[in-house]
Amino acid sequence: MQEDWVGKRAHPRLDVNLPVHFGLIDIKGRRKLIARFSGETMDVSMRGLGIRMNSGIPQMIPIATKLMGDKKKYDLKIGIDLGGDEILAVGEVRWSLLEIPHQLKMGVFIKDMGHEEEGKWTSFIEKKYRESGQKTGPTVRAIESIQTASNHLDKASSRIFQQMKTYEAKQGK
Repeated sequence: MQEDWVGKRAHPRLDVNLPVHFGLIDIKGRRKLIARFSGETMDVSMRGLGIRMNSGIPQMIPIATKLMGDKKKYDLKIGIDLGGDEILAVGEVRWSLLEIPHQLKMGVFIKDMGHEEEGKWTSFIEKKYRESGQKTGPTVRAIESIQTASNHLDKASSRIFQQMKTYEAKQGK
């Protein structure tokens, strides 16, 4: 299942190991922390990360079916240690792989991050892109900015078109 996502990623991953801790939060708006786990990243990108757990797996197994698919009940509230500076994010598990008995791996899409955290994360990732020699980080962000602007223009054009139709209908009466 993990390989299915590799070709669909919007952002290239970087091999970076960072300590993480995470808890399960109810997706129905009650952001109560259900359980706590720890692990490390296997890789990171602008909007995602791979997490590896080496402990706490027996406690995670009964919950794992509620992290994805039709039975999904939980997202992850993630604390990522950037070398003394921790940032918090909310993530959605996109894939998981249990390598019995010692390891659980998860691919996590970052759904939400505070403004300050997002700035720190972006700076961290861009630094890692530069160190790795990859030039795709800023390019991907530029493409996303163009797509976002295009979406805003589409919505604005649609509103203007509707206003023109309303105006013309009123003029015709």
